[in-house]
Amino acid sequence: MNRSKKIAAFWVALQVLFFSLWAGLEEGRFAKGEGQSILVRTVPIDPRDLLRGQYIQLAYEFSRSGFQSALTAGEAGGTAWVLLAPEAEFHVPRSLHHSRPADIARGEVLLRGTFDRFGMIRYGIERYFVPEGTETPEQRDITLRLRVGDDGVPRIETVYVRGMPWPKAP
Repeated sequence: MNRSKKIAAFWVALQVLFFSLWAGLEEGRFAKGEGQSILVRTVPIDPRDLLRGQYIQLAYEFSRSGFQSALTAGEAGGTAWVLLAPEAEFHVPRSLHHSRPADIARGEVLLRGTFDRFGMIRYGIERYFVPEGTETPEQRDITLRLRVGDDGVPRIETVYVRGMPWPKAP
């Protein structure tokens, strides 16, 4: 094997190793029992896009910086910390911060998001792709269980339609 093939093989092996380690770390961060699991409501938004496949576009009460009128939206690309507190069975937004608050009460959760240019806060959980052949549920019937790591990054754990896990296993 000549030198250029050895270098190419080394780079391919290095990339495979990097992505394997990265995938393992991400899966470990949100394994069952890691982080805090919370239930949140969604708010309706247009659910279909023919070019990207069938997915549900999700929005939340805490996606709009206006839920706390005393604090204006941050600049586009800036970090937003949203404090969610338990209220009955759901977690609801309590406050919006531009830097991570030092202390939070028991049961409260901090979500880390990014301001977009329209003053909305994005968390990376705004889309849920619908399994092929599954009917898209009505948006008003959807609630979610999120798993939130210590770093404030949320991940969708379970989608519920009218209180039942969705999509149902075959």
